[in-house]
Amino acid sequence: MAYAETSRKKQNKNSKANSSINSLDKPLRDLSLGPRNPSKEGKSLVQRERSPVAGNRYSRYSGSSALAKTKISTAEKSPNVSAGRGGSSQPQVGGKQLSSQKAVVPKSKGILAPKGYTMRPIIPAAKAELLPVARAMHGDDFAPRVKKLFDPEREAAIDAIQSGVYIGWRCPEFKHDCIRVCKSSKCFCGHLLNQHAQYTGKSVMVPCTAPRCECKAFAFIPSRPEEAGEFWLQRRPGYDPSTWRAKCKCKHTHEEHHPTGLRRCKVKGCGCSKFFSNFLCAACDRHWEEHETSFETTAMRKDIGLPYGEAYLPFHEFPELRNVVLTGREDDDSQYHALTSGPHAIPDNSPTDLALRLRGANPQHNPSIW
Repeated sequence: MAYAETSRKKQNKNSKANSSINSLDKPLRDLSLGPRNPSKEGKSLVQRERSPVAGNRYSRYSGSSALAKTKISTAEKSPNVSAGRGGSSQPQVGGKQLSSQKAVVPKSKGILAPKGYTMRPIIPAAKAELLPVARAMHGDDFAPRVKKLFDPEREAAIDAIQSGVYIGWRCPEFKHDCIRVCKSSKCFCGHLLNQHAQYTGKSVMVPCTAPRCECKAFAFIPSRPEEAGEFWLQRRPGYDPSTWRAKCKCKHTHEEHHPTGLRRCKVKGCGCSKFFSNFLCAACDRHWEEHETSFETTAMRKDIGLPYGEAYLPFHEFPELRNVVLTGREDDDSQYHALTSGPHAIPDNSPTDLALRLRGANPQHNPSIW
């Protein structure tokens, strides 16, 4: 009797071990790399449900739940179910899509929008309202800020109109100046224009006259952060704009580079062999080395199609902004009329279109002038 009970216990232990091994082998058999029979897919999922690791949320089989059974049973019962290109398995009966959400239908030009929604094209404004937007952004400080920002260019424009010598900084292919250069503008060597030799409208190289300066030709470089697009520096408390210097990509300023040749860096241990600006022009978003400094006369600018005379004033096409730059007030055009009536303002033999309109003449009625 004792022998029979002992043998039964051994058999029960062996059967339990075999059952546990078989239950663990079932999931491993389901991971075979060979081709599967799609008709047995539902059966394998059911086997996974019954596996001892199916209830574990961290198991690879935890995804096969009752929802998977429902999908399989639906796929077996409805022969019209088809999956889209994106892997969608929503059932379609009689060509209609069954979904609790609104269908997403394609609109014109490949835009997707929910069904029932109307679309309206976005059309940009025909005229940019520059002045109202700028005035709303700055409030009462608008006019003083604009005048302070363009004071150097206003000085350069007035000097050019009165003397007939235009000094501009621009890219060679441009038909406008990025920045108007005045006597207080800074050269790459670190000295101002009025510290260089005398110049005319036909000057090519204007050397520096400062002691021990190697500069052979004036080359304008931004001396204010606004000219390099770094407007945010002025908002820092205690910021001194006179300490700002234009820098190369080697992190050294232009004053630490040679003013001639390729303008290599003079700092000991720096391997910079040419000045590459780490800033962009605020007017055209291009690097300093892509620009040139030009000395021109009125006739030279007229021949190459550059603005001269009153057209050289900042914002000459916007009278209100032009008045702000000249006098600090939008309704004060006294400075403008004083400039346009000066001896060197507008050449009588070739007046501009704007000059004719201001004088009350119509350019279309006077074709002989052109």
